[in-house]
Amino acid sequence: MKKFAILLAFIMVVSALSGCTGSTSESSKPAETSKAAESSKAAETSKAAESSKEESTALEVTKTLTNWDGTTMDLPIVEAGSVTLSCMQGIRDVDATTLSDDFWYVKKCEEDTGVHIDYQQVNTSDWDNTLNLTFASGEYPNIINRSSGAVDSEVYGVDQGILVVLDDLIEQFMPVYKARLDKESDSWKSIIHTDGHMYGIAKMSDDGTRIGGNCWFINQDWLDALNLTAPTTTDELLDVMRAFMTQDPNKNGDLTDEVGFCTTFDNMTTGTFNFWGIPENSRHIAIDTDKKVQFLPFAEDYRAGVEYLHTMYEEGLMDPASVTQDSNSVTSVLNQNNVGLVNYWRLLSAGVDPLQESMVWLQPIHAEGKKFLTSTSVGSASEGLYFTISNENLEVSAKWVDYLLCDQPTYETYYGPEGNIWSWNADHKCEVGPAGDQGVLQYSLGVNGIYYLPGWYYNETFVQPDYREERIGYDKFYKENGYEEENAFGILSNRLSFNPDDSAERAQIFANLESIYDEAVANMIMHGVTDDNWNGMLSNLQNAGVDRYVELYQKYLDQYYAG
Repeated sequence: MKKFAILLAFIMVVSALSGCTGSTSESSKPAETSKAAESSKAAETSKAAESSKEESTALEVTKTLTNWDGTTMDLPIVEAGSVTLSCMQGIRDVDATTLSDDFWYVKKCEEDTGVHIDYQQVNTSDWDNTLNLTFASGEYPNIINRSSGAVDSEVYGVDQGILVVLDDLIEQFMPVYKARLDKESDSWKSIIHTDGHMYGIAKMSDDGTRIGGNCWFINQDWLDALNLTAPTTTDELLDVMRAFMTQDPNKNGDLTDEVGFCTTFDNMTTGTFNFWGIPENSRHIAIDTDKKVQFLPFAEDYRAGVEYLHTMYEEGLMDPASVTQDSNSVTSVLNQNNVGLVNYWRLLSAGVDPLQESMVWLQPIHAEGKKFLTSTSVGSASEGLYFTISNENLEVSAKWVDYLLCDQPTYETYYGPEGNIWSWNADHKCEVGPAGDQGVLQYSLGVNGIYYLPGWYYNETFVQPDYREERIGYDKFYKENGYEEENAFGILSNRLSFNPDDSAERAQIFANLESIYDEAVANMIMHGVTDDNWNGMLSNLQNAGVDRYVELYQKYLDQYYAG
């Protein structure tokens, strides 16, 4: 655990030093709130073993779980029925799951551990309201296990002390989880907070791919019908699209029914700029080779990308609805199997069967004199599960979560009972059957559960399905040919821990920037780019706080690299 301890100690020192700078966020904290938080940490977590009411008793071992890395866990944790924990469990709105004592997953976990969980199921649409009311009431569940809802550890942990600091619990009672944290630190840096502590158990499933955005796919049937080859440059792509729209590639005698480039505004305004070597993304920022944050719409060739999109729009080479339509509308068009060009996550398991019939992957193209460059993601954990100060069984709770993160329970959480949807293959890897993972929610929590699957572990214990192998293949090609940015955008989007004040300021600035950007770029795509409207957009973005937006990211990026 040396790497883990050193990293936490260093971050705590950095946090202490930064607290001396007189920043607004630190000086504006109510003294009593900070004092209460520190008192809570001391009372509830710094001596986790002593504060736990339960005492170790000699239990007959009925089962031993052995994990891929050699860690083991003896079960049960406690005598059956001797400990009951309350858990606020998030469930996505789209998932038809009803938790009860008879639910397979609930029964299985209790049979293995002896711990009874009293679940309070909360759907995502009700999550924020329910969570706020719960924290305001002063009556907290012992455990909070979020799904797609959020829990602000800076507010409820660092400031208010309602969430329990987990450092000591992990060190003493969670050897399975600790072993994975010890393997590497990058993926879980984001769950260390401004006081240097962890309040949430890491949650992630990472297949190791790093392409940050969509890939490009072109209609091979149309290329063949017109005796064309796949384009390699932006100029060649325009020529191919012109042929698609004028030479009846579907050979039905109608020159007006083909659809050229079909996409959404967000997808076109991120993916297209890659042709000019600009790794655009949803937040319009990137880390340059000097580890400095850059605002991408200010890049030298950005205007050329917008002008290119205007050319496609003006010549009818793109579906004009692409400027305004959402992804559901795109899916509807693609299902008609009459489109020439799309940018999409992948072909397999895309929810659009015709994509697999006519489309093929288009290797990265580039503008004259430029090299294609895409944004990249990183394997990053988010917080998934928390203990609150109402929990008087912290040792049992920690061991229970460590059980859930063992190999067997992890895949039972994700896929239900072994031998139904999944099984261990001859190489002792989890393999999903040919029917796929449909039906898992009648047995288990699926993605709503807690699991920690960093890429190195996930790929050693799990056989990736074909649709992920497809994406992995694209990613390998991008890596081998230098098409991925040097410093991943994913560090900015997933690994920086902002304090509440800076986070709120950043969000407000971004909302203003995005509004200005969307309106201006959409107008230029449809009506053309002039010096006046281009310079006007840049000026408006500058006035809306670009410098401060970049400064905030740079502040936390510097801390990330220092740590």
